[in-house]
Amino acid sequence: METAIFWVAWGIISFWAIKTFYFSYNKEKLKRLRFTALGINLSVLVLFFLPWLPGSKEIPQLVASRSGWQLFTEGYIDIALFFILLLSSIILFSTASNAATATSDGASNNKSGSLLKIASSFNIINSILIFVIMMRLMPGTFKLKLNDIAPIITALMLLIGNVVVLLLWQQLQLKEKKT
Repeated sequence: METAIFWVAWGIISFWAIKTFYFSYNKEKLKRLRFTALGINLSVLVLFFLPWLPGSKEIPQLVASRSGWQLFTEGYIDIALFFILLLSSIILFSTASNAATATSDGASNNKSGSLLKIASSFNIINSILIFVIMMRLMPGTFKLKLNDIAPIITALMLLIGNVVVLLLWQQLQLKEKKT
């Protein structure tokens, strides 16, 4: 029964999102998608500071739970790349909004579109990278507690962000066709 409810809800949400954002360009839709992507990335940044690895008495290197930030400061290269791409996408989504509203000339719009496409690419790369990171950090099976689910929520947020940035990219393509 839960599966049926999930797929019905998923179908309704997908139909609404495609009908709303996919077929026609609108400056307001572009702005809402950009703010949504920015909000998702800011949420992922907050989740980066919550525990990512659960503490374990059986595994000596996991005596205490560690956050993404602690792993970053310990020198994990893939987590450093994740963090840098996350910060870059947040900065680019923020800067693209300022470039779009600063002037209405074509050069600024092209610059804004390029910044949004780069930020979108970083978001997609991060959504793949989080799975690689978590498979490397937790190769076995762990019993997760409620306070250790930050990486799972991060992965889900990034996957939702992928849908948002792909719709954003479609809006940018529709905008280019319109002009």
